[in-house]
Formats: sequence, structure tokens, C-alpha cells
Amino acid sequence: HHALEIAKNTGAKIEFVGFVHAPGVDSSEILSHEDKRSVRHSYIDAKQAEMGEFLKSVDLEGIDLRVDVVWERSFERWVISRCDQKSFDMVFKSGNRTETFLYTPSDWELMRHCPEPVMIVSDNSWKAGGVILAALDLGSSSASSLTLNEEILRQSMKLAKATDSEIHACYSFAVPRALVDLDLIEPAVYEQKMKASLDPVIRKLVEEAGLERDKLHLLSGKPTREIVRISKKIGADAVVMGNKTRASIRGRLMGNTAETILAKLVADVVVVKQ
Repeated sequence: HHALEIAKNTGAKIEFVGFVHAPGVDSSEILSHEDKRSVRHSYIDAKQAEMGEFLKSVDLEGIDLRVDVVWERSFERWVISRCDQKSFDMVFKSGNRTETFLYTPSDWELMRHCPEPVMIVSDNSWKAGGVILAALDLGSSSASSLTLNEEILRQSMKLAKATDSEIHACYSFAVPRALVDLDLIEPAVYEQKMKASLDPVIRKLVEEAGLERDKLHLLSGKPTREIVRISKKIGADAVVMGNKTRASIRGRLMGNTAETILAKLVADVVVVKQ
């Protein structure tokens, strides 16, 4: 539904892809080649019928839509490969946020490895005059962080224009707990100094992106908690954030802000890769 709304407002083309697979069929030594082919075709036909029934229930007038069904066990790998072959503006996927801690969910695989922005869609419908929240990293002046911030804002503006929504942006910084415990800093004073030091960065972002100053929220605290809090406060329909992929074992286990926050947000999450 989100893809359809954006396509109606922008003229974008849609590739609507369904995936099917039956464990053990491909590796079976009992089934003949024709048996395997018959099983695959029966699954594919059933999925095509299911998708066809869904499409009858929506307005497709004026939309360039291509429908396909793929026999594939690791659908996320297929999507990543497809995006390597052809350029897309965004990948839409329904949320899959219930896997166990040790298993790497397909959502995470897409967020980490898909070259295009990925929207993990929640169960909520977009409301008229919606809100897009851009979660920025203003704590670093490195070229890679600045580039990622620009891409987050660019994607936020494109999404806001396509959905007739307004843009908010946020950045959270943590007050060093150890320094507070040792009475070396006052939290309120530290926050004021951080905000003052960030002002030049903020002004640049406000001017270049056309953000209204009262819609830029500076937050004190852990990003995973504060982004969820401000998202709920402003009623965000989608949160756009960056993903700095961690290749280490610890990174794979702990994830990053985008992955950690996924299970806590009721809004859609758009992940932009660095």
C-alpha cells in the first residue's frame, strides 16, 4: 500500500515480487526432476493467484506494475542481488521483528547489505499530512558521517514530498555518566555546551535542507530510547536513519542503532546505508 501511494504521487514503477519455497524439494533424491518442477510450479501458481486477488482489491489506475513470483529460499539474498543488477529508489518489506536473538533476521540482512534504502513497514497506515522523522548523526564531523546525514535528509525530503508529509529531524547525545558521577560536570551545563557546539552544524543543515528550526530536536540520552520517544511525541509515520554496518562478531550480535530500534518503533523504518 505504501509503494502504491508513492507511485501514484510520483509516477514511479513498481516491481511486486512474491517468494515461495518448500524445504527439502530441491535436495530430494526421491523426487524426479519433473516432480520437483511440478512442485515448484504449483507453489508459484498458488502465490500468483494470492497476489492477483490482492491486486483486485486496490486501485492500480495509472500505475506501471510488474508482478513476479520467485522460487527462492533466501529471499533477502535475491533482493540484494536484484538491486545490484538494477537501480531502485526504495525496497519495501513488511516488518519481521520476532526472530530469536541469535538468528540474523531477514530485516537485518537487508538493512546491512541491500545497496538501496530499505523501508521496514509496520502495520500502521499513513495518515493525511503525515510526519517524517530524520534521525541524524551530528556527533561526528567526519566526511562519511556528513555524507550519510545528507543522504538521510535527501531520502526524508523525497519521502515527505511523495507522501505530502512534513519533515522533523533529531539528534541525541549522551551525557558521560562517569563524569557526572565524579561531579566533574553538571549535566545541564554539558547539554548547553553540546548544543552550542552543534549550532554551526545545525544552521548548515537547516539552511541547506529547508528544515524549520522548531522541527529540529536536540535530545539528551541514548539514541535508541530518545528516537523512539520523540517519534511517538510528534506522531512520526516513518523514521529515516543511517546504518553503519559492523562486520565484527560483536557488531553482528549487538547490531547498531537502526537494528536495535526496529523492534521498539511503531512507525515505519527507512534505513539508508553508508
